[in-house]
Amino acid sequence: MKTLHSSIYYPSRYTHEVCETMQVHVQIDQNPYELSVESLYEMAARINKKRSFLFVSKVLGKHISIPPQLPLIASALLASAYYEGKTSKQMPGKEQLIEAVKDGSTKNLQTAYSIVQELHCQLDEPVVFIGFAETATALGHGVFDCFSDATYIHSTREMLADEEVTLYFEEEHSHATDQRCYAPEQYLNNDHSICLVDDEITTGKTALNIIASIQKRFPRKEYTILSLLDWRSVEDQQRLKAFEKLHDVRITTYALLTGTIQLEGTPGLAEDASVIDELVVKVPDFERISLKSLPIPLPHYPYSSIDSFGFKNDSSYLSLTGRFGISSDNKEDVEAYCQSAGEYLRKYRTGKRTLCLGTGEFMHIPMKTAVYMGEGVSYHSTTRSPIFPIDREGYPIKSRMAFESPEDPATMNYAYNVSDMEYDEVFLFFERPIDDNRLEPILRQFKGLPAIYIVDFT
Repeated sequence: MKTLHSSIYYPSRYTHEVCETMQVHVQIDQNPYELSVESLYEMAARINKKRSFLFVSKVLGKHISIPPQLPLIASALLASAYYEGKTSKQMPGKEQLIEAVKDGSTKNLQTAYSIVQELHCQLDEPVVFIGFAETATALGHGVFDCFSDATYIHSTREMLADEEVTLYFEEEHSHATDQRCYAPEQYLNNDHSICLVDDEITTGKTALNIIASIQKRFPRKEYTILSLLDWRSVEDQQRLKAFEKLHDVRITTYALLTGTIQLEGTPGLAEDASVIDELVVKVPDFERISLKSLPIPLPHYPYSSIDSFGFKNDSSYLSLTGRFGISSDNKEDVEAYCQSAGEYLRKYRTGKRTLCLGTGEFMHIPMKTAVYMGEGVSYHSTTRSPIFPIDREGYPIKSRMAFESPEDPATMNYAYNVSDMEYDEVFLFFERPIDDNRLEPILRQFKGLPAIYIVDFT
């Protein structure tokens, strides 16, 4: 296995006081773009027996709100590491991307995003990019967007009715371990190099699981693993080398930060057992917004899904999210659609502080749409990750909303720090139409907001 970065190394050690009874020690070994830890993540306590801490990304657009341009810029910077490693050429505008991630100023974000929009980097061979659900669906899409002659797939935790799974693998440390790919076989039945994209590698087991699954049906010789953060231990790296030898493949890794972590203590926190009696909380008023009238409609896939209770949803899926595979030829379609949707939704805005909230795996198109909704817009997404909220200075998660997922009520979803931000309005983005009854749990969490909009993208 090769771990390729630039020749710049900036070893440094950090101790994160997550809570009174738990510390996480981080040793940074490789930092090719000289990014500060503070610009990339903060640390929180996670409600998970397998792993009690979480790197809360400040560039991903998942757990905490950020400008919608920033995750797309961070994706491009990760793509830059891959491009330089594969071609020994520098990605155009790389320095501007780095500055935007470092300081996050409006001016630098606008400059960097204009560069991202123009990227069409050419590699020596076609590449298949695969992003992991649910956290890295937008990150993988953003990396893929920077290249021509590429295809993109993201895994999903949704179950489709009457559709064969192309790939199945497990994400072992996650709350929801089952991962599926439904992209047609033609996306994988070739000898193209595959690049796996995740926000963070802790042990590397998830990546090895999907590579093993691919090798059984669509064997090839070369894989790449891209991540914002790479915390694999020496033992993890030895496991990867043994895997390479066993499967006769070459695996290359790239990351914005590489190092190791050491946990000391446990959270020592009790989950809040109090439950709001939702029956006595009135569902707040909301307005549905349909995008059917847009001049640039996206084609849909007429697949049905089945939730944990056996409920069948026959609403169509969007065709350009990556769940069923897309190619570089689709990039302009996605950009045009998101610009049209953003400008249309901007007309509904009445306040100066607006939250655009993606839902679950549906992150990339909401994120790009939010870019075009004007100033004062923040973006993040609902998540399956349960994090302990602690209202103290320096801790990233101050408050938490917990609710049954509208797509699958058997799954708890969360949104963080919303009540602390004093938003004037919130736009909730759903890929498919959701029944009013299934919306009630999440809507009750947003009681008190002056305006709530439900946006259906199909």
